[in-house]
Amino acid sequence: MIATSLRHGFALTFILLAINLPAKAQDEAAMKLAKDLTTAGAKMFEKGDGAALAAQYMDDGEIAETTVEPFGSPVVKVHKGMENIKKIYEAAPGLAKLSPTNEVRYARFIQPDTLLITGDFSITDQGKSTGFGFTQVRRKIGDAWKIVSLELIIRK
Repeated sequence: MIATSLRHGFALTFILLAINLPAKAQDEAAMKLAKDLTTAGAKMFEKGDGAALAAQYMDDGEIAETTVEPFGSPVVKVHKGMENIKKIYEAAPGLAKLSPTNEVRYARFIQPDTLLITGDFSITDQGKSTGFGFTQVRRKIGDAWKIVSLELIIRK
């Protein structure tokens, strides 16, 4: 529980740093990169390519699912490490019938090799859309922008 709180505190610190940066024009390069990365991810999801989805993460990356109920505290479930992330995306072939889209709302380079992205992920199944807020922190490793952490915000 303490480790989870620390992780979320770390992510919140990244967000607050990004928001509190001196006011200036939105970093167009960060927005373009964020849109390219999330569009490619949606295409992998749509194809049901679980291996490619999991390969976007660093070996010690994590996915945090934060479920927010109308009443009570949020429930957080964390999946850490490549093996746990692969298990999540093993369901991807069954998800291929869904129409996913990502809308980037905010992107900023926190460091030259660290990108913060927030936005909305939505899937459409048989005409019904479901949306989730998301926050990603990505780090440039070689030529790839690997996901350090992904938080999905699920509202019930």
